[in-house]
Amino acid sequence: MLKRLHLKNFTVFADADFEFGPGLNVLVGTNGTGKSHVLKVGYAALAIIYKLSRGEEDGFELKWLEQNFRVFLSEKLKGVFQPDRGNIGSLVRWHNTSGTSSVRVELDDSTQSHLEFGFPNQYESSQVIRIGSLSNQPADKDLFMPVFITAKEVLTLAWISRLNRERKLPIDETYSDLLELLRQIELRQIGEVSMGIVTKIERLLGGTVELEGDRFYLFQDGAPQIEMNLVAEGLRKFATLAQLLRNGSLTQKTTLFWDEPEANLNPALLQKLANILAELARQGFQIILATHSTDLLKEFHILSRQENALPLPIKYFGLNAEPGEATRIVSTDNFEHLPDVVALRVELEQADELDAIFAREDRERHAKL
Repeated sequence: MLKRLHLKNFTVFADADFEFGPGLNVLVGTNGTGKSHVLKVGYAALAIIYKLSRGEEDGFELKWLEQNFRVFLSEKLKGVFQPDRGNIGSLVRWHNTSGTSSVRVELDDSTQSHLEFGFPNQYESSQVIRIGSLSNQPADKDLFMPVFITAKEVLTLAWISRLNRERKLPIDETYSDLLELLRQIELRQIGEVSMGIVTKIERLLGGTVELEGDRFYLFQDGAPQIEMNLVAEGLRKFATLAQLLRNGSLTQKTTLFWDEPEANLNPALLQKLANILAELARQGFQIILATHSTDLLKEFHILSRQENALPLPIKYFGLNAEPGEATRIVSTDNFEHLPDVVALRVELEQADELDAIFAREDRERHAKL
């Protein structure tokens, strides 16, 4: 699991420290405050550490991997962030082009391992130039490949996997990485917790998800198979989660990064998704997500206050920035304590205006009677 992420001089952050918990970690903020950047740099670092820890199993000598770790890390950052002209130096804080970025990643594992690295601004280099340390290499049993669920669903894009092996596609690697995980063969047996969630999702979908060739289908009892592009996009998100649980890509040892899970979900489905994420968090899954949705925040708040339920481990991170200033971070276990949650303030103001309109219309209607 990801325990800590410390960013200095990185994109919109001057000095930001994220202490993640073992359950739900919710990043809240308006566009441009760096929510997706936090997810992507955390994901890229965990993915490359995983590659290093499994190097010998993949046919590479560990010593060779360690010597080329800087190159692997640079390429992963480029693949995930897609910087201009492939230069990761452009990830240095945008208002400090003469500086150097640094990132520290700490894992919550049996060896308390951590990784530090840095790189200069876009005018100097296109690679990570400094590996401060890669201490206490995690044991295989401690680390699983992280999962990044993108804001846009990918079950209708399975053909990308084949094309991506032949062509250099201008899409960030979170999409192709996710598709590779979704294409994994299902396990004969999964854990009780995962199976319980999968059963709930398949009941919601009315069937099971299966891959045939380069297409995913929804199979329903006694009905023709349905191509995924004909299934509502909101439901495809649930199908993605079920598939990752079924094939063992998502476990209690996996960190799940999810960018805007609320996209294209109606209120009823949003409530169901909040319940599923809360159940996973209560059972030891680490989830780090970024959201704009005050409805999702409210659902999490309600679930965290449920009586006769397991405690919901949840942390909120409020990301706020004034024009031209670095993003500030405030963390709390109660989203009501987050300062300057603009989306929430606008929604509340809109609700007050709507109530005022309803009250005026009621008065006018009664006046005509």
